[in-house]
Amino acid sequence: MEEPLLSILESPEVQRMSNVRQLGLNYLVFPGANHTRLEHSLGVSHIAGVLGNNLNLDIYEINLLKISGLLHDIGHPPFSHALEDYIYERTGLRHEDIGAKIIFGDIDIIGEYPGKRRFIGEILEEYSIDSKDIVNIIRFNKKNMGFNEHNYLGEIISGDLDADQLDYLLRDSHYTGVAYGIIDIQRIYNTIGLYENEIVFDIKGKEALEGVMVARALMYSSVYFHKTARIAELMICKALNYIKMDPFKLVSMNDSELLSMLINSNGFAREIGLRIKYRNLFKRAYYLEELPEDLKKIDPKRIEREIAEESGIPQEYVIVDFPVNETSRFSGLDLNLTKNGKIVKLSEESRIVKAIRSRRPYDYEIMVVTEKDFVEKVKKASKRILI
Repeated sequence: MEEPLLSILESPEVQRMSNVRQLGLNYLVFPGANHTRLEHSLGVSHIAGVLGNNLNLDIYEINLLKISGLLHDIGHPPFSHALEDYIYERTGLRHEDIGAKIIFGDIDIIGEYPGKRRFIGEILEEYSIDSKDIVNIIRFNKKNMGFNEHNYLGEIISGDLDADQLDYLLRDSHYTGVAYGIIDIQRIYNTIGLYENEIVFDIKGKEALEGVMVARALMYSSVYFHKTARIAELMICKALNYIKMDPFKLVSMNDSELLSMLINSNGFAREIGLRIKYRNLFKRAYYLEELPEDLKKIDPKRIEREIAEESGIPQEYVIVDFPVNETSRFSGLDLNLTKNGKIVKLSEESRIVKAIRSRRPYDYEIMVVTEKDFVEKVKKASKRILI
């Protein structure tokens, strides 16, 4: 590995990811899912470099892509996406925003460190890499094409079909044993191109692109939003509500440190830590595939209180999951294709993609979970309150 990638890889901010599971608490469902954010980030860096080479980009841009791939997840908290909403509610920041603050040196998530330490911003500066370019690529959003005249760099790391998802689909499929994530990455390498500074794909690669879209949709419903793993995530977030903690301190931890902190705390938080350790999880008591229209804007915490009171059990043992932010996850997905010298949308050429754009990753709009001894009580109360 060439510089500055090697020095960045050795930084404590990046090495912390070697103890953050890529799939969070999904190892409780898929025992092989113990691969890490560091492994994934190395993969994204490699794939981004290959894409850059296939697009005939210059050395500086390819370096930007490789570095951005390595750094794109450094803002992830323990157990990856499991705690992202928890942190967002308290800081207004997603992991990309926290990663930007780390790169700029606005926050330090490491603290005590043995030996001499080099900050990421210092390493980038030493090799004449502009930190702003890295941050703009990592935080790129196609709805706000604000990187610079080279938006394609942002699309390669953070687009509708990017190095990030090419790696996680293949990697997560391998480690979970779920074959839905297998994709034809070589065909994608061979059909990618540039048109007016935006990423396009040759129409000849349409089937490979459809395969990625299908793989992503199926992996979300079968792995990333698996009911049991989701329940474990909800339990962790609930436990953290009983501990006073700086959310940025949380980002400095890895998986084992967070679990150890919970186990060594008191009361409900300690109980949840032990439940996660020994996989003694809450159960789904009730769910609705579709919510009545008058309940679309409910307050989950208020519903938790009402169900707990109706059931006669402590409120901490009732968790209401209302994944409203996830229902539109696929609706904006699309790609540009070149066909007979013109640009067309994949969604216009593919009935498969049209169907996927209307798909949602959950089999429910609201779910109520509780301790297994309380399931029947909570089920009856939920029916009375939610219907």
